[in-house]
Amino acid sequence: MKYYILLLLLSSFSYSFSQKDSIIIKGVVTSNEQKKIKNALVHLVSSKGHRYEYKTDSTGKYRFRLKADEIFTCTITVASDKHTTAGSFRNMGFLATKDNAIFELTPGKSYEKDFKLTQIPFCGPIAPSILFYKNSILSCNDSLRQKDSSYYESFQNTISILYLSLIEEPSIIIEIHGHASSNEKNSEHLALYRAQLIKEILVAKGINKKRMVVKSWGHNKLIVSNKIIKKAKTKEEKSALHTRNQRVVYRVISWDFAEDKN
Repeated sequence: MKYYILLLLLSSFSYSFSQKDSIIIKGVVTSNEQKKIKNALVHLVSSKGHRYEYKTDSTGKYRFRLKADEIFTCTITVASDKHTTAGSFRNMGFLATKDNAIFELTPGKSYEKDFKLTQIPFCGPIAPSILFYKNSILSCNDSLRQKDSSYYESFQNTISILYLSLIEEPSIIIEIHGHASSNEKNSEHLALYRAQLIKEILVAKGINKKRMVVKSWGHNKLIVSNKIIKKAKTKEEKSALHTRNQRVVYRVISWDFAEDKN
């Protein structure tokens, strides 16, 4: 009985000691759409030189528990990779925020820091598209925006989204898809020129050309089918539907790019 009581006392002392010398840092990582993000990479770097990484669970939560007997500082940041997802939304990528937290840590205390990641579309109709005039590599986004500013992204806004996607996530490689409509001449070459134009603009902004692959689909992947276009009543309506097919979109094909330091 004495040994049992002694064991309880030692256990209680050990628990209080561990609690006193433990530091808890926790939080939740969500998207800008308030979705809980799984497999976000939360990094902790301490002033003692220690580095830790925690992958968030399916509820977006992370938790570090550190042992310490003195006050020190740490920096918490978040990153993402190809495994970072938000539930069933697997057609989205996530840009890591530049937000971080610097804590002066005191043994026995807890700290919290939540992060938000910005969603970016990989590809498809949900991606910001660049639309073009018929038989041209000139963007018509700005003209369309004058007619319906709530629906169309301006040319500069779309380029900015692409540019920031590549800057914020330096490991991603994108594939730029050029498309044409069935009423355009030399659709295969025209679609390729459109994709190459966007690549050249991004290269001029400082993006490594090796991070962009261009691909032409000609008129083989129409958003609006010829069958639907034929049903349009006026020439203007048909032209507008064709314009939706005259586009450039992108998708992320790799998160493994590394700059050549040689």
